[in-house]
Amino acid sequence: MFVGDAMAAVVQGVIEVRALIGQAPVIVGGLAVLSRLSNPYRATVDLDLVDRLHGRLPQLEVLRAADGAEPVEPAAVLLPTRYGSVKVDVLEVRQVELDQPSDDPGDRLHASAHAWANDTATEMTIEVIRTSGERVAVTTPVAEPGPLIAMKLQAVMNRSADKQGTDLLDIVHLVLDETTRPAALAQIRSVEAATAEDIAIHVDLWFNRKRPQSLQRIHTVGGRDITTDDLDLVAELLTDAAQR
Repeated sequence: MFVGDAMAAVVQGVIEVRALIGQAPVIVGGLAVLSRLSNPYRATVDLDLVDRLHGRLPQLEVLRAADGAEPVEPAAVLLPTRYGSVKVDVLEVRQVELDQPSDDPGDRLHASAHAWANDTATEMTIEVIRTSGERVAVTTPVAEPGPLIAMKLQAVMNRSADKQGTDLLDIVHLVLDETTRPAALAQIRSVEAATAEDIAIHVDLWFNRKRPQSLQRIHTVGGRDITTDDLDLVAELLTDAAQR
């Protein structure tokens, strides 16, 4: 359960998206991470969805055609809700990206992690209490911890310094949280070998080779209680789970 008017707009955004696309959207990104953690440590003002492009029209196209919607490049829309506008990012996965994997491990993990998130998402009820006491709630599929870690690992490379810190801190929390850790590690242990290998490559990059930079980025976004030992533990657990 969340508290605050900004989060109310995000949850209401899920309700609006469901009505527009005619199905429950699959939630990824920050809202999914915070919904999975036993102790949500931050807020989020954006909504991230994954679209396998199985529908008649791409979800982004449908959302951008809604009354009052404003396109945001490259793949988002500012969607009005009764509690204010919310930015909705739609992460598309094309089947050809899975059938003909890229030579680049980042591109491969982007496609495989988002498809994995979509295909294994499970329903959760997300609820927020506004400052007025009003409750806003929705039930929709939410990405599981393992795929969330894979998506966050891949996302770090192309993000601003602050966003890098948030992605890395999300990974740390998903691995160290007693609620999400068992599921996350079990899911990574059971994912197909190619995806596990790409996860291991990214873990080595951000938690071993670039560990000092990662720790600095994490501290910058408020994770000052995170230590080098924490990053070592995260690296060890994820690397072990990705071994085949």
